[in-house]
Amino acid sequence: MRHLFLATATALALSSPAFAQTFFVDDATVVAPDGKQSKTDVIIVDGLIQERGTRLSVPDGATTVAGGWVTPGLFASMSSLGMTDIGSSGPGNDVSSESSETNVSEHAADSFNPRSIHIGNVRQSGVTHAGIAPRSSGNSIFAGTGAIISLTGEFDSILDPEAFVMVDMGETGTVRAGGSRAAAMSQLRAAIEDAEGFFKRYADSSDGGDVLSRQDARAFSRAVRGDIPLLIRVNRAAEIMRLIDVKSENQSLDIIIVGGAEAWEVADDIAAANIRVIFDPLQNLPDSFESVGSRLDNVAFLEAVGVDYAISNLTSLGVTKPATLAQHAGAAVVEGLEWAQAFVAISSVPASWFGVDEESVVIWDGDPMEVTSAPIAMSINGRDQSMTSRQKALRDRYNPTTQDDRPYKYR
Repeated sequence: MRHLFLATATALALSSPAFAQTFFVDDATVVAPDGKQSKTDVIIVDGLIQERGTRLSVPDGATTVAGGWVTPGLFASMSSLGMTDIGSSGPGNDVSSESSETNVSEHAADSFNPRSIHIGNVRQSGVTHAGIAPRSSGNSIFAGTGAIISLTGEFDSILDPEAFVMVDMGETGTVRAGGSRAAAMSQLRAAIEDAEGFFKRYADSSDGGDVLSRQDARAFSRAVRGDIPLLIRVNRAAEIMRLIDVKSENQSLDIIIVGGAEAWEVADDIAAANIRVIFDPLQNLPDSFESVGSRLDNVAFLEAVGVDYAISNLTSLGVTKPATLAQHAGAAVVEGLEWAQAFVAISSVPASWFGVDEESVVIWDGDPMEVTSAPIAMSINGRDQSMTSRQKALRDRYNPTTQDDRPYKYR
């Protein structure tokens, strides 16, 4: 059975479009949005599940697959997808703007290129949606305003251009603010005051705030009111406690911690403050002074006290190209998290945080969290998605076993 499925999977992966008009998955493992699994037959029509049940009849003209997994699409909650194709600085990298005089008002959506090569590469790893965020620059801890996108590769794939405000604290924020965590925290508190008093403080266009310009204070005011989340990159437990203090002083703030390497030390306080966390289960090495207390079972502490969390790949490469998102969730399962808990942390949980209600369906050739598994078909909001990419095209073009007598440059 396994060999039959893999043969079918290979054929489908090389075909286009990704979904046939009617798709029949025999004896599939279906994963619901809450992560629960069931064994059943599934009929998919135009990228949407139309029927499920035991011993369904194969529709006329349907493409049949034996076995496999049918799941919602994955959500990369923290990335720079579509903002850069290479990690070096220069015109090809729109993640930060070192010489800019603006900060919060800079929109990641304005830098987003849906035709970036990374979009297709990451999509074929089962990721259908993502949050994209800039990095801080200059003398400001404020990185800008992040967006939520779908990975269709189309020009209408920005779902929310003003989804959250991104702030860098920790060691990065320390450098930006002038050299100390005290300076970074002072900048954050002053910016909150600027945004809270926006209409009074900036009544005269010549007036300015303590930290933010008029346009940046206006952009930040939405986060200060709690209309959109405030995402803060931070790892050290002591610094997390200071952010909890800031939250207690400004109850309207909807803070989401990004990183949280030492969150396990103050998990009870995070839960009590109703602060959410985006973390990386593989962030377990003390690669900086702010993460000396990191440990693999960080997630177990968060889960035990009821912290609302999402899983992401927060390495430098993982933010640029979060193709290994499912495997990072699998690492959390190894550390004791239930499979369903890990899956919703890379799918329905971040989708609910950012109000994404598009239906996505992915068919896999095995357990999505197994490193050897891969998607073979996908749809987003009922639209078939290509499972090809530039990487695959180059692989096939220069494969020495390809039966093609033309010189490589003409293929």
